[in-house]
Amino acid sequence: MARLSELEKLRNVIYTCTHCGNCKYFYNWGEKENLFGRNCPSGNYFYFDSYYGSRARSAAAKGLLEGKLEWSEPLVQALFACTTCAACAQQCEVDFKDWIIRTMETLRREAVKAGVGPIARQKAFGEWTLKEHNPYMEKHVDRLAWLPKDIRQKLPETAEYLYFVGCTSSYRQKNIALATTKLLLKLGVDFTISDDEWCCGSPHLRTGQWDIAQEVARHNAELVDRVGAKKVITTCAGCYRTLLADYQQEPPHGYSDILNVGFNKPVIHTIQLIEELIRKGKIELGEYPKKVTYHDPCHLGRHMAPIQGREACYEAPRNVLKSIPKIEFVEMERSREWAWCCGSGGGVKSGFPEMAIQTAVERIKEAESIGAEVLTSVCPFCWRNLDDAIKMTGSNMKMLDITEILLEIVK
Repeated sequence: MARLSELEKLRNVIYTCTHCGNCKYFYNWGEKENLFGRNCPSGNYFYFDSYYGSRARSAAAKGLLEGKLEWSEPLVQALFACTTCAACAQQCEVDFKDWIIRTMETLRREAVKAGVGPIARQKAFGEWTLKEHNPYMEKHVDRLAWLPKDIRQKLPETAEYLYFVGCTSSYRQKNIALATTKLLLKLGVDFTISDDEWCCGSPHLRTGQWDIAQEVARHNAELVDRVGAKKVITTCAGCYRTLLADYQQEPPHGYSDILNVGFNKPVIHTIQLIEELIRKGKIELGEYPKKVTYHDPCHLGRHMAPIQGREACYEAPRNVLKSIPKIEFVEMERSREWAWCCGSGGGVKSGFPEMAIQTAVERIKEAESIGAEVLTSVCPFCWRNLDDAIKMTGSNMKMLDITEILLEIVK
């Protein structure tokens, strides 16, 4: 077996895992129903211990490091079926806690180096990104096809904010990109959009394709400087985590050791800016008399705290929703740091689509159990998978990004 150079760097922290199994379920938070005590999407889907939580991944890492385990198809499947949602890290009580996601993604990197990973469809989106700078098999020239010419003409060449749209909003959930752009214009935010934006690199970091992540990160860092923006704003939780943590933070908080792009611009999520404007009394909102719940994206929550050692973005979306007149805001049983993953992260939407949709179906059932009419989030990738589950189950619930609601009611 080839030398596991990246995994060797993590040897000491990997051996802090005690294999206690605390990572397999949500404990110590008082769930009302056993169904909603589950926390591991891959473990819940495959019902086999090698798919459950950080304990299984640390065991695989130790086996590879000690030469007791060889690369095999079942091992690769178990490693790449993880959504990297960090729910196991939320439960971990030992020093391994902050390093769990980095270990998971490093195992995948070693699989890629060994030529046994990633999963075929994940490899395909990596190869396409090198050609067209997005993982959706779309043309780069179509990145801004969603943006009407009359709106594009209103945008300056340089501005305080660069709106980093992200691939999912650019090529799939165009409704979110357009709603965000219209809302920012309506609020008088000084921003611009670039037609030379590339994928942030999150899908490639999560699936061990680090060389591709290096290339796109270098381009995007140069792009922000070229545009002359002082700050970056994004609607995508994955882009947010990648630009803020992976581009700028050392391990375990990020991948600056691998990407090495020298990027240090402030990065904020649109919901954080909107909350600030509401707090300052600069936004007047109309009524929205519906029963609404909110899904926490993993990359805005657990991936930022405690894993990233930063403040998680739990309250901003809730504060915005609660400020809307006549709204009835209700929480799902699993929320904030205990939230159930949407099921699509970590390359799972492409590599294991059936697992992704079944994970989302569980979230839809949870939202239905509290009588929600509208399910909201602030991540287009979560939006996409949850909406797929709504359609598959025939649910009457509606999926909306918070920006879509705000655009409808901002006066």
